[in-house]
Amino acid sequence: MNFIDVEPTLENYWRAIILFGKNTASYKFALAKSLIDVSLERNSDLISLEDLALPYAMHLCEHLKHSPKQNNRGSTGNGQFMNACLAFNDGQTF
Repeated sequence: MNFIDVEPTLENYWRAIILFGKNTASYKFALAKSLIDVSLERNSDLISLEDLALPYAMHLCEHLKHSPKQNNRGSTGNGQFMNACLAFNDGQTF
């Protein structure tokens, strides 16, 4: 198997998400942790957005506790979802 394999398998899709997305502008590891958690909990490969939303938000909030900056391109601010996660961590409502 090559490092970069073009055959559309589940393993290759997973590898593409984790390895080739921008680390500085995404929270792909929170997504990966959420996908693993929910799939193990449900014992299924099919995960709905509704089932993924809360675990993803919680993993993202945990990540923001030690890395509150989304990117390093000089962005002037976070989006509404990121601000809501930061507010959650501070015990505030958004």
